[in-house]
Amino acid sequence: MLVVAQYSHASADDFGWGAGMRRQVWEETHSIIQFLVASFQSTVAMYHEWQGTFTTTFVQAFQPEIFNVHAYFIVPYIMLLFFLGGTTFLLHYLLVKMLRIKNSVFVVIAMLYFLISIQYIPSTGEAFYWYNGAVAYTLAYSVMLFCIGFSLKYIFTGKKKNLVMAVLTAFFVGGGNYLTIVLLPLLLLLLLFLFIPLKRNTLYLMIPLAVFSITAIINMKAPGTKVRGGSDFGFDLQNVFRTIGRAVYQGLKNARSEYLSNPVIIICMIIIALFLASQMIEKQYEFSFPHPVLFVIMTFGSYLAMYAPTYYAGVGEPFGRMSNLIFFYLELSIILDIIYVIGYLTRRWNDKWRGRGEWLMGKWKFAKIYILFVAVILILANPGWYKTTAMVRTMDYLISGGAKEFGDAMERRYEILLDESLKDVELEGMPSAGPLFNYDIKEDGGDWPNTAVAEFFNKNSVKLKMH
Repeated sequence: MLVVAQYSHASADDFGWGAGMRRQVWEETHSIIQFLVASFQSTVAMYHEWQGTFTTTFVQAFQPEIFNVHAYFIVPYIMLLFFLGGTTFLLHYLLVKMLRIKNSVFVVIAMLYFLISIQYIPSTGEAFYWYNGAVAYTLAYSVMLFCIGFSLKYIFTGKKKNLVMAVLTAFFVGGGNYLTIVLLPLLLLLLLFLFIPLKRNTLYLMIPLAVFSITAIINMKAPGTKVRGGSDFGFDLQNVFRTIGRAVYQGLKNARSEYLSNPVIIICMIIIALFLASQMIEKQYEFSFPHPVLFVIMTFGSYLAMYAPTYYAGVGEPFGRMSNLIFFYLELSIILDIIYVIGYLTRRWNDKWRGRGEWLMGKWKFAKIYILFVAVILILANPGWYKTTAMVRTMDYLISGGAKEFGDAMERRYEILLDESLKDVELEGMPSAGPLFNYDIKEDGGDWPNTAVAEFFNKNSVKLKMH
């Protein structure tokens, strides 16, 4: 996936909203201060003219090709770093620090989660290869994971620096996409519900929750949100009930038919459950894991809530980059549910059942390597289970020559676009982008992707050649 990044280039919104102006500012001044001023101006313009996502809009201003047209390959490195970092930060504190699980077991669980979440992601292009879309969704989701991780660390350490980081990350999420705006407060409220009886300082999580709420309101009340949503966009009680029904229906449907019907995901979750049980069964925890049914309902309800923003806005079912976040969280929430249910069961076992459980886990210590081996053989023996993975699709794209063909076509296109003597250009169509992302220009030079590219490269007009 990182090898194919060398053929990736900017696309669609990467060129829009003042990117051309910021590129000109950078090329003329090479001043970080001047560039930051231009980025702030772009963010303000976006806030008033199109949408209120001011925190992610500011980060989107740093599109790599503004600084160097050959720098776009770095995008998946950045996005994977944030996604892996946010998830690892949260899971490590939860599993190793709170549940006292061995580091080796944590690594296995984390790797299995990354295997299914990255390999079976709905859209690799929009998750990792497209800067604008990935910042708005993948990066914002990753920052949300850091926020939950810092919140947990504050609850159990009481260190103010963790509360400060929770506030800062909550501020960023509040100014981002609506899916994480829906999800973060639900998770913070879940932490308050779980840990207030155990740790009184949990109440201080009201601070990041309040900061988040303020920034989310600033986001949603942006003049640009009204422009994008239309004059009729606003609160509608009838639309609220309609949205809830559609979100629940589609969420249940997708969970059953797309996300949880995958044999590889099921196998990985079973293995994760066995590893967790082997570590948790012999330990005593201060937390009593009460109300497991309510916990599962709350985590699954949070998953369903992520479908609401697009339905409420009239867009319909979440797609691409939005589906990615929903998939990431659903798989993570299942692991959280497994942890909670195992904790509940082991806390309530009598001596007889505890003895049986410890005996089984003793057998597991010797059998786990064989179970892992059988799982790998089972997966490899069924090509249909892994032929749609990101790795296989990317390998096919590289081996077939499709990636090089796409990269060469982009190089030819950029030679034309960077030629300052050409002001009205017609470009050849692009071959398939495969797992990469390319929302191409149109034959009509007045379409928004065309005008964005024209502005970025200082052209009068840009359009596709008609065939």
